[in-house]
Amino acid sequence: MNRLATFLRDYAFARFILPLGLILIVFGGMMYGITDKRKNYPQTDAVVTSVTLYEEAYDEGDTHHEATYRTMVRYTVDGKEYEEEYRIGPEMKVGAVVRIDYNPLNPQDISQPTGAWLPIGMMAAGLGCLAAGIISILKTRKKHRALYGR
Repeated sequence: MNRLATFLRDYAFARFILPLGLILIVFGGMMYGITDKRKNYPQTDAVVTSVTLYEEAYDEGDTHHEATYRTMVRYTVDGKEYEEEYRIGPEMKVGAVVRIDYNPLNPQDISQPTGAWLPIGMMAAGLGCLAAGIISILKTRKKHRALYGR
């Protein structure tokens, strides 16, 4: 049998799972860098001032897309009042108080305070994928040696 065809067939799982693991590790690391940069940003409370429908919910084949909203919040930093868009998905009530973090060098740069659990989880899943791929390669090589003596 053609060696290339055999390789492609027998190592199909590893050919899929190894790149997936690398992608998860890289993107998890990038996300961790962003999260780590923001972890020491000051936090404050902001009041939701307006909520407008940005895009209606719709179905596309088997996929359902939730409605998205444009939410504006007002907050004060060092005695100066700001009103910015709060980029978070679900609909919120006008007058609700939300916790935000802001860039001390640019108080208009706001976000929802987050932890590092998602990026760390992505990197851990990536390591698991790499381990599964390596184990798959070793088992396939062992099987080939037993069957073909090579």
